[in-house]
Amino acid sequence: MKTWLARMAVVALSVFLPGAAPIAPWTPASAQAATVPWRAAAPIHLPFIEHFVSGHEPEVDLRPKIKSFGLQIRDQGNRGTCTVFATTFLIEYQRAGMTGVHGAADDLSEEYLNWAGNKATGEDADGGFFTKFMSGYQAWAIANNASMPYRATYNTTHPATPSAATIAAAKGMFPVRYPFTVLKVWNNQQGMTRAELQSALATLRSGRPVATGIWWLTNFATVTVEGVPLLKDYPRSANSHSNTALNPMFDGHSIDLVGFREAPAFPGGGYFIFRNSFGPSFGNAGYGFVSFQYLLTYSNDAIAVSSQPWRSAARVPPPPH
Repeated sequence: MKTWLARMAVVALSVFLPGAAPIAPWTPASAQAATVPWRAAAPIHLPFIEHFVSGHEPEVDLRPKIKSFGLQIRDQGNRGTCTVFATTFLIEYQRAGMTGVHGAADDLSEEYLNWAGNKATGEDADGGFFTKFMSGYQAWAIANNASMPYRATYNTTHPATPSAATIAAAKGMFPVRYPFTVLKVWNNQQGMTRAELQSALATLRSGRPVATGIWWLTNFATVTVEGVPLLKDYPRSANSHSNTALNPMFDGHSIDLVGFREAPAFPGGGYFIFRNSFGPSFGNAGYGFVSFQYLLTYSNDAIAVSSQPWRSAARVPPPPH
């Protein structure tokens, strides 16, 4: 679960993450927001596809590059690990671009990152905030998936734990950890500001995906606009039932933004392409679409791998096989 300890880790992260946004203090208002119930989104295996109307094709679309990297869509199953998957993808994408490694043999381990996040924050939980997994990655790196495969369930009594050799290999694979930028500090009662949305667009234009935690639909549905099947959303006022299970939306889920189009025909002025963690049977081969308006209302937080001078340094050699 997403706990206060994980949220507090953001203060420490701001010290060693170059380019990170200034971190807001842990105020009573944000503490109150943290009490809003959170539950994991159940996996959805429902195909749908876009048919872009002329003039509304994506301005940026990282899917071809992701495919060339061999980064397959994986399924989190019935675990609350969407944020682990979203963060792992950011690291995999950056690594593939810098080293040229790609394909299933080079998949990174969500199970290891889940362990690392718990180890770094002192928790014993499945999933958590982005700050938890940024902290875990910085402290313990991330291992190859083959050395610590993802499990169908999380065992609180005997959680998956890497061997000393796996930890050493993970740190050796990432002698320098990729720094992260916080584009939106967590607040599940307020979506992105226009400035934060523009930062997300600028990050995507630079060729870097953005991970964001969002509210999700109790009953999944899409609304097609100009040939694009957008996630249906509701005004915040619709989510006021005392029994939160009866609200049309809930907090939540985490996804990776991998493309967009700015156009006034879409709610909020555009749409994003997002990568999900429900396997390839969700949407179009694992990808979906969400309007700018949705994130302006329901994005809780957002991160990306930083654009720093380190990116122009000598290419990191790929690991031996």
